[in-house]
Amino acid sequence: MLPYPTEVDVVIIGAGPAGSLAAALLATAGHTVLVLERAIFPRHVVGESLLPRCLDLLGRAGLLSRVEARGYEVKRGATFFRRGESQRFAFERSLPGDFAFAYQVPRDDFDQTLATGALALGADVRFGVSVTRVELGAERGGARLGLHDELTGRAVEVRARFVLDASGPGRVLAQALSLEAPADMPTRTARYLHVEGDRRPEGEAGGDIWVTIHPSGAWLWVIPFSNGRTSVGVVAEEALFATSGDTDSAKVWSLIATDPVASRRLAQARPAMPTQVLRGWSRRTTRLAGPGYAIAGNAGDFLDPVFSSGVMFAMESGSLAAALAARELAGEVVDWRAEYEAPLQRAVSVFRTFVGAWYAGELAELFFHNPKPESAVRHITSVLGGNVQNTQNPLVRGDTRAELDRLLARVRSAAAKA
Repeated sequence: MLPYPTEVDVVIIGAGPAGSLAAALLATAGHTVLVLERAIFPRHVVGESLLPRCLDLLGRAGLLSRVEARGYEVKRGATFFRRGESQRFAFERSLPGDFAFAYQVPRDDFDQTLATGALALGADVRFGVSVTRVELGAERGGARLGLHDELTGRAVEVRARFVLDASGPGRVLAQALSLEAPADMPTRTARYLHVEGDRRPEGEAGGDIWVTIHPSGAWLWVIPFSNGRTSVGVVAEEALFATSGDTDSAKVWSLIATDPVASRRLAQARPAMPTQVLRGWSRRTTRLAGPGYAIAGNAGDFLDPVFSSGVMFAMESGSLAAALAARELAGEVVDWRAEYEAPLQRAVSVFRTFVGAWYAGELAELFFHNPKPESAVRHITSVLGGNVQNTQNPLVRGDTRAELDRLLARVRSAAAKA
């Protein structure tokens, strides 16, 4: 095993999408980058349906060709179901400049692909390493980090001019700097598993993510992979799960069986992994950056899985943090609040509004109303595709809540006249 460097330009905590993307960008720019990942890859995590915006960010980091070479299932849209109705948002109907597709990715393979790509581009990527101590400002504005190598049992100390926390739920810097804030969204639970024997639709819509609204008000996801497996999950308040079965597996299959869409598609499906449980995923952080450090991806804020925005925001924040860190390393003064926190919080607020409208039933009212103005379809599709930086979109440019209210007023007026 190669010895650890004693001093680097950047330490990145976490080798998930945010960390690997930032590492690739900074290493390509000529900086010495040490990536510290507590887990041993490959490892399973959820967040398996990419958005088209992810492909743009992967391309900028020089990682897209590696992802394309993996042969992942092509995702050309998202299809929603409710009470016998369906509505497909095809990404080709998005705004000019948006990618027309994305990929459905088993995260063990996908994250390994990104980490390997960052390594090939010059980053030093270490697995099985825990950060035990972080002292910001310890070395002339830099940081001193204590590490524990799980594989060798060694304690190591590294100095860095900049620290990027992309540790996901580990939230290393948020905890170390007391930046954690109470979640501001209701607590929900997801139970999910991978299955085989999924009856997939034929044609270009076969790779779509399906989101179906259960008669109880819960919702289910169906995400097909190119390896023949399919990710299936149910999201609901724990009270509903409590009445749906005695085991985690029974709870999931009971709700699948009572959903008309999911029960037909998964009639012949069989489990390919034990049922997993996630709960209380909504997180907030009071500050995302400052001189010498930044927090990216789920280590900062996370909303809800309903629109598959988690990986996209991880990449968005990792990309922006890398660009600003490079400027700071070059001697520039970076206004982290204005240049990092503000644009990210604005982008998150778009999806926060969509998530709130989804659970209030307003998005379903809008989605399943037909016909909708073509402009509204394009604007909604662009947001569902993850492009929350396109200020040509009124849902992004202005007050998202006010724009949704305007669209709802139009469809309600049309429905009243019908």
